[in-house]
Amino acid sequence: MEKRFREYLKHFEKMDYDVLSEEEIQDEKTNLQLKTSVLHQEMVRILIVIMSLLICACVFLSLGLATGNIIGYICAAVMAIAILFFSMQYSSIAKIMKKLDSYVDKLTLL
Repeated sequence: MEKRFREYLKHFEKMDYDVLSEEEIQDEKTNLQLKTSVLHQEMVRILIVIMSLLICACVFLSLGLATGNIIGYICAAVMAIAILFFSMQYSSIAKIMKKLDSYVDKLTLL
């Protein structure tokens, strides 16, 4: 998915904004709004996963602290690694969103 959006960003980097007609600008705007909507939905999905993993990590950590069982600590560590992975995905999508927003601003000013 990220590769597809990176190619889409390259399309905007190569685009000559001075020669675009009003219809082309509107088409590009609607395409950008659709893409940003898809990215927003993906970001919400990732946030839901991160929050659920965070809750699970807290439960396992409290289990490990309460019983002194090493399995609770191991499961909490695994959840923390998964949270880290999804957080990195979220930040990369946020960077793409930031670039798309700048192109929306450019098209709005035209």
